[in-house]
Amino acid sequence: MAYFYEDWKHKKLTVEDKDGQFFLNFGEAETNMISNIDKMIEEGKTVEYLEHLKDCLKKGKLQLKWNIS
Repeated sequence: MAYFYEDWKHKKLTVEDKDGQFFLNFGEAETNMISNIDKMIEEGKTVEYLEHLKDCLKKGKLQLKWNIS
């Protein structure tokens, strides 16, 4: 399977399994997460949002990967 520069640049990935093809857009997911965090800050719900993320981490629904450049 070939990946093209534009797909890599915009954090897009195509995955195929026996049921078909899936298109994952990690760039869009990051943008949505930033938007959600901004919304929680504006609404003064930062503690609740952090508790939600903590619960997701504990249940394995969320994984973090640190990439500092």
